Amino acid sequence: MTKVMDIMEDFLKMMGWKYLRLDGGTKTDERAGHVQMFNAKDSEIKVFILSTRAGGLGLNLQTADTVIIFDSDWWVEYRSEEDLI
Repeated sequence: MTKVMDIMEDFLKMMGWKYLRLDGGTKTDERAGHVQMFNAKDSEIKVFILSTRAGGLGLNLQTADTVIIFDSDWWVEYRSEEDLI
């Protein structure tokens, strides 16, 4: 689900901030380039939004000083009691 990312993207555009987005619609050959642009020295890109479902295992955002994780799959009420112990 990328609806929250769409809202975040609208906000970033409104603020005029440069950002990159990686989700299931991002082409495989563009993904590495996005990471390189974000990690580049003196990069003007300050925000990188990505979906946990984008198959982004192994992404290395070395220059990120803050990471906010929003997991749309995390539902406490659906977990069993054994999982919470």
